[in-house]
Amino acid sequence: MTDKLHQELMTEFRKYFEENQDWSRTHSHASGIRLRKHLYEIRRIALEMREEILEIRKAKPKIKSPKYRAAQKAVNEQAQDNT
Repeated sequence: MTDKLHQELMTEFRKYFEENQDWSRTHSHASGIRLRKHLYEIRRIALEMREEILEIRKAKPKIKSPKYRAAQKAVNEQAQDNT
């Protein structure tokens, strides 16, 4: 699903970019409305993607990197040596 949302986001951003070019030239009322619509859609898609990512992260176990584990092991060994 994230790939689909990513495609939607990129499509909407391209539309926003084109509309922003028009807005920069004309500053017309109509181009401003269209530009705000694209910004709203970008925000909506981004929020949906964010929720999906949070759900995936909740379900996925947290795995520490080997570098982090090695650092923690060194700290623990040093603490044992000091006692």
